[in-house]
Amino acid sequence: MGLMAFLPVLALYVQERFGIDDPAELAFWVGIIYGVAPLCAALAGPLWGGLGDRIGKKPMAIRANLAIAATTALMPLAPTPLLLLCMRAIQGMFAGYVAPAMALATAEAPRAEHGLVIARLQVAMAAGSVLGPVVGPIATHVAGRESLFWLTSALSALSAAWLHLRADEVRSTHRRPTFLREFLQSSRDLLTNHVFAWLLLLVILLRLGQNMLEPFVVLFVRELGAPQWLSFLQPTPELALDLTAGIAFSVLAVAQIVFTISWGRLADRFGPLRCLAALGIALALLLLATAAVVTIDQFLILRTLAACVMAGSMALSYAAVSKRVADEHRTLAFSMVQSCMQLGFALGPMLGAWFAVGAAGEHANYRRPFVAAGGLCFAAGVGMLLLRRLSTRRGAAL
Repeated sequence: MGLMAFLPVLALYVQERFGIDDPAELAFWVGIIYGVAPLCAALAGPLWGGLGDRIGKKPMAIRANLAIAATTALMPLAPTPLLLLCMRAIQGMFAGYVAPAMALATAEAPRAEHGLVIARLQVAMAAGSVLGPVVGPIATHVAGRESLFWLTSALSALSAAWLHLRADEVRSTHRRPTFLREFLQSSRDLLTNHVFAWLLLLVILLRLGQNMLEPFVVLFVRELGAPQWLSFLQPTPELALDLTAGIAFSVLAVAQIVFTISWGRLADRFGPLRCLAALGIALALLLLATAAVVTIDQFLILRTLAACVMAGSMALSYAAVSKRVADEHRTLAFSMVQSCMQLGFALGPMLGAWFAVGAAGEHANYRRPFVAAGGLCFAAGVGMLLLRRLSTRRGAAL
């Protein structure tokens, strides 16, 4: 809830806080500030995952929440975009709670039910996210945009305390080699599995397509304007636009709550790779259609349909790995998947900024990233079909 209170309007905060009026400069700073945290998380994630397999998933989840709490509290104090960029980088380096949470939740579950268990955890995460984009504009209207960062910090600290008091974990007590030796051996074992390695690359491709657009949704909404049906709330024009952007992000969380369990059951029944292939191709068609919208209502309808499709991407990716990875390597494997998602989350906004402003830095066009994202998602969907054939041929049913 806290993270999704400030991330959807991060572009507006950067514009207002630092007085950036040039569209090309704004797209540049928004892209790298938005993307640097997941980039650093992607680089550090496997190390945290290996450490989680060694000392426990619970300490890693607590560490991640405390890191988010500390760094987010300092962000409103940044006097320049560069310092805000540095704080986001530190946040990404020490955060990353999804992989240890997934590993902790699946530790005692039968492998045949991992798709459903992971989907339920994703729904729990989405339940916290659904109110964030709606609470964000209201908190901004009452206390200013800086309040969003402090709200996030408080909620993250509360999450860490709750994990410390309530989460249980059974740890292994047998003798193990040094951490570096164990980490390198486990990484080699995982990456020499060709199906697993190709799956990681395809997850990056799919996430690039999904995340190219997110920092610029609020700017695209401002071009289209607020919908007429918001007029009954009688908001100010500025609040109406913020609420519209909040709705565009809230539908992602709502769709996860409604549809993720169904995606998890489909993964257990038909196989995660087959479902990921259908997801990638369907999402590509919806993103290409979004690039041609002329009204805000058309955009919100297509955004909602895309959210229903995207609801399964995380659960399906983890399920594809969980069904074939040894228990002692699960946190590391999940961390590698999470790192690939984070790479897409990090590089996607930067790639989206490049498509939006063009190589020559002309006036920003926020429709071009939708076209490019559709192409990447289509390629990922076709790749999943080919990978499924490869895994079947090698007897590695994913």
